[in-house]
Amino acid sequence: MKNPSCTAAALCVTAALTTSALLGASPALGAESGPDLPPALAPLTAQYQTAACDPAGPTTSDGTLATQLNSRLNSDMRGYLTAYRVSCAREVVEAVRARGLASRAAVIAITTVIVETHLQNISEEVDHTSLGLFQQQEWWGTRAERLNPASATNAFLDAMVRKYPNGSWASAPIGEVCQAVQVSAYPDRYQVQAPDAQIIVDALWDAAGPRTEDVPISGDWNGDGIDTIGVFRPSNSTFYLRDTNSGDATRIFKFGHGPSGDIPIAGDWNNDGKDSVGVFRPTTSTWYLTNGTTTATNTTDHEFIFGHGPSGDQPVAGDWNNNGYDSVGVFRPTTSTWYLTNGTTTATNDTNYEFKFGHGPSGDQPIAGDWNNNGYDSVGVFRPTTSTWYLTNGTTTATNTTDHEFIFGHGPSGDIAVPGQWNTNTNTTPGVRRPSNNTVYLRNTNSGGPVDTQFIYGI
Repeated sequence: MKNPSCTAAALCVTAALTTSALLGASPALGAESGPDLPPALAPLTAQYQTAACDPAGPTTSDGTLATQLNSRLNSDMRGYLTAYRVSCAREVVEAVRARGLASRAAVIAITTVIVETHLQNISEEVDHTSLGLFQQQEWWGTRAERLNPASATNAFLDAMVRKYPNGSWASAPIGEVCQAVQVSAYPDRYQVQAPDAQIIVDALWDAAGPRTEDVPISGDWNGDGIDTIGVFRPSNSTFYLRDTNSGDATRIFKFGHGPSGDIPIAGDWNNDGKDSVGVFRPTTSTWYLTNGTTTATNTTDHEFIFGHGPSGDQPVAGDWNNNGYDSVGVFRPTTSTWYLTNGTTTATNDTNYEFKFGHGPSGDQPIAGDWNNNGYDSVGVFRPTTSTWYLTNGTTTATNTTDHEFIFGHGPSGDIAVPGQWNTNTNTTPGVRRPSNNTVYLRNTNSGGPVDTQFIYGI
């Protein structure tokens, strides 16, 4: 076991752990193993280099929960929970919730992490190439993926559902499932930690409250000319973006100000060929836009007011004048009026376009895109009660006729419109996300017809 000095680049956590936990913490079969001693017989204080689990760091609530749970636990973690360790457990639980799995899946995952690392995201290779919460070796993924709690948890869950298909993991003994995934030299260590894992998961699952529905967005996050789906989770102000319409989120970062009614948007604010994100705060008509899609780059690069306060305005974004920069606009459903601006600063955010398009207060959802591939974005509405799309190629009163009208979706099922350019160098076409089953349905043409692409994403 290494005992490195703490560096500014690493969060070093000192933990009173056992020899068995440190040297024999469930290595893969064939790996070197340390002494197989129970925790009570081999206390040891050790330092690890660790990575943050929550990019924003532990919260005050994490610390409070650690204090509350320490005396309730009965095995290895009793007295050793910290705000950091709770933040790691929280991220694992959140990843399970994001997949829509039952809390038992979180108990299985937390049981595994207690045994492997005592809820620490270890960033140094202690056991061969093992890294992260689950001590996953290099064949589990890249270094970044193994140190990303969401990616690491999903890799674990992927293996779990492969080994226990059709939900059979839900009734199998927890320790057995952990061992099947981890293939440990010490299979008996998991089950004894399951009761404590249950206590931790119960506290975190309940604290999270009812699952908050993710809000879908689309954008070209990597500049490859193809839009992909992302979601904004209002409960933690976190964006989950990915560069392809398959797999897990590849860009996870916080941006926004918590559950204050912020509405997510996406656009290319700086003409760099890549979309980034922002939020619109309807209570103050304030826009917060960032040019970055990582934790390191998601500063507020543009902040300005555009709109008319708490009047139900709904945000859109697009390149209204074909200058390469996306700017913003609002749709006022009470009057079916659109107010669009070519600017993203207080000095430039005059209303450049004002016109009516839509059908009044009928629940229409505002959308924007380049429907005819002419380089100019225009607007449209999606009517979820009938799954009807009404799109216009114009942004003036004289040109805002309905140029495209078609049905795509499944009626009054709560579908949320999320159009995008799903193919390279083509026009924007429809997509919907159905919160009831977290499924995204995409179509490659502006017409009614079958779904071209379908997948599950978000919670």
